This record gives sequence, C-alpha cells and structure tokens, in this order.
Amino acid sequence: MTAPVRQESAPEADAPDTFRADAPDVLRADAPDAPPQEEIHARLAGWLAEAVLDPDADLTGPLVDLGVDSLDLIRTARRIEASFGVRVQLREMFAPGLTTAALAALVAGRAASRGGAEAAPPGTAHGPVVLTPSQEQAWEEQAGERGQWNQALLFTTKPGIDPGLFAEAVRRLVAGHASLRLAVEDRPARRPRQQTAALDTDGPPGAALGAALDTVDVSELADADLSAAVALRCAVEQRSLDPQRGRVARFVRFDAGPARAGRLLIVVHQIAIDMVSWSVLLADLEEAYTALEEGRHDVWPAEGTSYPEWAQALAAHARTPEAEEQAEWWTEVARTPAALPPDHPVADPRAVNTAATAATHREEFPAELTIRLHTAARAHRAHAGDLVLHALGEALAERLGESAVRVDVLRHGREETVGDTHLARTTGWFTTTVPVRLDLAAATPAERLATTVGHLAALPGGGVGHGALTRHGRPRIAAVLRAAPPSDVSYDFEGDDADTLPLGTLLPDVAPEPVGDITAPHWTRPHAVEVIATTEDGTLRVEWWYSTALHEEATVRTLAARHRHALITLLDALARPGAPDAEAPTR
Repeated sequence: MTAPVRQESAPEADAPDTFRADAPDVLRADAPDAPPQEEIHARLAGWLAEAVLDPDADLTGPLVDLGVDSLDLIRTARRIEASFGVRVQLREMFAPGLTTAALAALVAGRAASRGGAEAAPPGTAHGPVVLTPSQEQAWEEQAGERGQWNQALLFTTKPGIDPGLFAEAVRRLVAGHASLRLAVEDRPARRPRQQTAALDTDGPPGAALGAALDTVDVSELADADLSAAVALRCAVEQRSLDPQRGRVARFVRFDAGPARAGRLLIVVHQIAIDMVSWSVLLADLEEAYTALEEGRHDVWPAEGTSYPEWAQALAAHARTPEAEEQAEWWTEVARTPAALPPDHPVADPRAVNTAATAATHREEFPAELTIRLHTAARAHRAHAGDLVLHALGEALAERLGESAVRVDVLRHGREETVGDTHLARTTGWFTTTVPVRLDLAAATPAERLATTVGHLAALPGGGVGHGALTRHGRPRIAAVLRAAPPSDVSYDFEGDDADTLPLGTLLPDVAPEPVGDITAPHWTRPHAVEVIATTEDGTLRVEWWYSTALHEEATVRTLAARHRHALITLLDALARPGAPDAEAPTR
C-alpha cells in the first residue's frame, strides 16, 4: 500500500524582538537590475494579498498581523529572490514591526547595493556531517532495506523537448541543490553520516549525471500503450534508489515524439526531500530549461544554506546555552500521556506497524464548516489547523480519560533562528516532528483553545530544538528526552493546498498515470495513528492512517467520529453571541 505523501503544516515561528535591515545577503549570479521601490512594494502587496484569507485585512499593517503563515512567507521570500535577486531571511519577515512598505524598502536597498557573501559554486561537495534529527530517527526506524522510501511526482511535458538542453537543465538543477547528491554512510556501532558528491559542471551533462537521468523512447506507442508503459516503468523506478550509494534522485523522461506530450518522472528518496522542496525544484528546472532554450547560459539554480550545512548548524545549535535552556520545556511536555492502547497487543508494535498493514479512514466535512473554521481561527488569532488539532486533543482526552494529552505534530522545520541560515530556497528533508501538549483541564471552550494556541505560539525556536537536543544535545539532556517514547498519534495540517506546484511551459500538468508504491511493504510507519487534515477546494478532509495489525477499523472510526463531534462542538461554542475571543496567553 502506498503511504501518504505529506506536506508540512505551517505554524507561526518565533520572531526576533526588533526588525533589522542589515542582515547579510547572498546573490544569484543572474540577479536582475534593481527596480524602483514603488514597483517592489506593489508586487509584494499583490503576493501577500493572495495569502491573506480576510478580504478586509489592512495590508499596510505588520505582516505577522495579517494571518499569513510560515509557508506563505517562505514563498514570498522565494519570489523576492527570483524577481529582485536578493535574499530576506524568514526571521526578518516575522519581525513584529515589519510592514509591506518596510519590506519593500529592505528589498530595494539590498537590490541597489548588490553586496554580500557568495554562495558555494554549483556542484560543490559537502561533508561528511551528521544526519539531521529527523533523518537519523527515521534511519534508525527503518531496520530493513531502505531503498524504496520515496517521494515521486509524474508530469506531462511539452512536445518537442530538446534532449540536450533538458539534460543540461537537470545537471544545473542537481548541481544547485546539494540534497539531490546526498549519500548516507551507515557505520556499524557508530552514528550514520551524510555527504554530497561533487558534480562536474563542464563537459557532457549525461556523463556528469550518470544514473540520475534516463530517457525512454515511447514515441512509437499508441496513447493507451504509452500510459501502460509509463505506469509500469514508474513502478520499477520506485525500487531504483540507494541512499548508501548516493543514488537519491532519478529523472526519467518519456519521449513521446515532437508533436505529443511526453512525461517526466521525478523520484527522490525521502531522506533527501520534503514536500516544500518540490516547488523550489520545479521552479528551478523550468527556469534553467527556459533560459537555455533562449540561448542564455548564465542561469544556475542556487540555494542559500545547503542541506549538509544546515545539518551541521543544527548539531552545533544543540550545544548552545540558548538551546539547552529549552530542555526543561521539552522535559515537561514529555511527561504528558501519549499512549493509545492497541486493540491487538503485540510484543513489538513497531515490527507489525508497516506499510503492508496500513489502512485509512477519511472524514469529509461540509464546505460551510470550513468557512466557519477559518472565521473562528481569525477571531481567535490562530490558524485553522490549530483548531483541528485542538479538537483532536479533545477526542483523545475523552478516549483516554486524561485532562492533557501529547500529540506529535509535523512542522515544516525551516526555522532560520538557528545560526546565520538562509533556507527559503534550500531543498532537503526539513520536516520535524514536535511533541505538543494539549491541556484540556476544565474550562470554557474558548479558554481551552487559548491554552492550545498559546502553547503552539510559545514552542521554543519553532520546535527544531527538541530534535536537536534529543539527537545532538549533551548526554544528560539527550538521555532524558530520548527516554520519553513518541506519541502514538501524529498530526499534520496540510492546509489549503498550501504549497501549489509551480507548473509552467516545460511541465504543464500532473500526469494521470500512477507513480507506483513509494514505500516498500516492510517500511516502518512512525506512528500507530497518523491524522492528516487538508482544506483543499474549500472542504476540510481528515484522513486517519492506522495499522490493521494494531487497531480495528471500528476503533478508528469511533475516534474519528469523536473528533468530528469535538470540532463541530467547538465551532458552535465559539460562534455563540458573547463568546469571548481567545487571546493566546504569553509565556
């Protein structure tokens, strides 16, 4: 069974105390000439208006008051770099006093100065360095063969692609993103390490890419046969990666001839990518191919802090006083109940909690409820996903008979509060799982929600410190945190199609053929129950992934029904006349 491909939720990050306009800048070689500040302001206002749900919002106010989330600001940072050739750190964009006008002035000033440190040349090798906490934990969990554990997307391609130009575009993409060149060194009795191989940026691109790029000629096949051949090859390709040999990415182009749309399969090992990275990769591939087609050879995709550099920075952060001050917070959270008793007790739950035993139950809510959800979230200075998470806590607390429960929440993990990092255009597996305490002691619904919202807003450093301390902290701290078992339940809010793929002329659409199973049957699932919520097309859907070896379908259906009831009850209570707004408590 194919496991869900997840997109990271976007809770708010901690902001610096003051807005600074003097952060270092790293430029792309093809940065455009500096435009007038008025033009920059107009384009920024347009981009932010797309992300603001409230049509009556005052766009002249601070960005953090507009209701935009981290992923909105990550996309804005990417657009700033692509359009104006400068980088703005996410921590700057979260500054309390930063307005659209102030951001425009910052961008204009950096575009005019064109100064700053240069990034490493494309194709530079990195490492060896430690794995990130998310990588290391997952690597330990997967006791079997780790090759088939991927993310994969299949696209239609425009007719008549030039094979030489396409190969060169892929080479530039792989050279510009270190995560596509990762190799994991699995050392017996020692911690695994990762490094990236150098990639030759001269000479024939095919020779430099080796097994990363392949072309399949399907030009002689009829449409029906073409689809069958594509689907069959996709299924085979899911078993083609090997992170220990440095094979973490495959690009397979199906050439359907000069007059018919072909296909492009991109398969990347999970250890090297998250869902947020896809939009960066696709935009860079489009940009590189289009530039080459137009005869421009100066366009090379570039990222700020490479993924191995981020891993090293995160490990160093774990030994800083700032990070160690967070240990007490996480230790307190770890004491919160987090076990969901199985229907089928087994000696080793992890051994049976695999992709082969995975099943799913889906709840779909009326469209009007999604509108109410967003309305209530704005009124209570929260994200819609916070309310869905809070209702999950209510359902679990009722099931377990507890006044507080712990849930592992997936976050995007691109927190630029660690070191001097620039991550908006960096690809890699940043997704981090953060333990969250949901305190549901007796109080009004608004007060309980305020406690949840306040806890989420107060997560130290956006939550990345928990994994850093657990995996790379000093032995005493790491031992305490690792002694606490993970929650049996995880939660991921994917939002309103939160990171739409930037399709263009090279890859105009997602292809209809299946990509095959992205995980092997023996793949170990990280949690007994995974709750994934989306609000695509204005409809809230909640998927409950579970293992039939641990839980009966009836148990999961009952839990999902309790969650549904808890969410509707919460929205009804918050909508009653005179219900107070829940201001998040400060800590």
